[in-house]
Amino acid sequence: MRFPGTNGSRRGGLPRVSVLLATAAALATLALPSAAVASPFDFLAMWGSQGSEPGQFESPVGVAVDSVGNAYVADTGNNRIQVFDPCHRWTTSLGEGGTAIGQLQTPLGVAIGAGGNLYVADANNDRVDVLDPTGKYLFGWGGFGSGNGQFKLPVSVATGPGGEVYVADLDNNRIEEFGADGGFVRSWGRFGSGNGQFNLPFDVATDSQGRVYVADTGNNRIQVFDPSGAFIRKWGAFGSGNGQFRSPRGVAIDLEGNAFVADRGNNRIQAFDASGAFLVAWGSAGSNEGQFSFPQGVAADGHGDVYVTEDYPNDRVQVFGEPAASPTVDDLLDALAAAGLPRGIRNSLEAKLRAARASFDRGAPDVAAHQLVAFAAELEALAGKKLDPAAAAALVDEARAVTGGSPCA
Repeated sequence: MRFPGTNGSRRGGLPRVSVLLATAAALATLALPSAAVASPFDFLAMWGSQGSEPGQFESPVGVAVDSVGNAYVADTGNNRIQVFDPCHRWTTSLGEGGTAIGQLQTPLGVAIGAGGNLYVADANNDRVDVLDPTGKYLFGWGGFGSGNGQFKLPVSVATGPGGEVYVADLDNNRIEEFGADGGFVRSWGRFGSGNGQFNLPFDVATDSQGRVYVADTGNNRIQVFDPSGAFIRKWGAFGSGNGQFRSPRGVAIDLEGNAFVADRGNNRIQAFDASGAFLVAWGSAGSNEGQFSFPQGVAADGHGDVYVTEDYPNDRVQVFGEPAASPTVDDLLDALAAAGLPRGIRNSLEAKLRAARASFDRGAPDVAAHQLVAFAAELEALAGKKLDPAAAAALVDEARAVTGGSPCA
């Protein structure tokens, strides 16, 4: 996501699900140009309501998005983690209420580690639980207390680029660092308002360089530390102006190092560059698109889209970002050239695409749509034979998108 006055690049214009499906190496480097938008963060999607049925929430807090676009939401009041696919459709729920191994009691934070394992800040059980991608319990650690590896309300968890695991230990006013296996490494912080001190650290996040960002809620600021816990910088103060906060609750870092803060008391999201300079803010109190009821958690995915959880009565997730640009037939031709097909097969498919482009050019979109359907059918026949299934699926999605179809419809 590019902001005014920054050097970041905008997200590529492939339709979002096509990007997620294009995992084959032949398409890994494909990036289509994006269309300009009026704002860096348009409303893109929204799901959820108050309740305990699949896809409903009771005060969701933590949210994390994996490398293929699945969203994991800590459904705190329902004592479970809910999983949604890249089209924001519910797929499964993990966990149930309780204190036994594998059960959850007020899960507040969630993070994704190496191999897709899920780390859960199981707050009222005073522990961190680790689940595999299918939801199977692997191991956990913690216990009530103030000693090394103990917790008094672990409210957030984040994983670092080297497998480090950081936990925001709320009532101990500290951050604890662990190895991926739960082995204690170090801790830092105590109650106070000085550098490296905390007043209710409610969220923790890391960037690609391993720096650690903490939403220091009671002090109305963000603090940044190096991977060893040494203080680097801070920004924020109480208020409603740009760069000010009223109980910031969530913090997330995108791939370009921009920080997004859920400014709970001001019912908005604020974005900052890597130095802490204010970039943009959006949101107000309410239940319409782009409005918030006490935003809680925030996450940034690989495209720069921002996911926000909200408290009662909205009990939902909203997604903001830059809408993906519609591809063109020329974009399909470029993608086909990158797919590595034998020359004869590629020539046949390219002929269908060029015929479709000619139909568009002479003002016959219906004819072009039929030609693209034939193109998609041939691709699907090649899937698993001459073309990697994921690459074929991505190209089929592109063909549908050219005619206005949506892979998520």
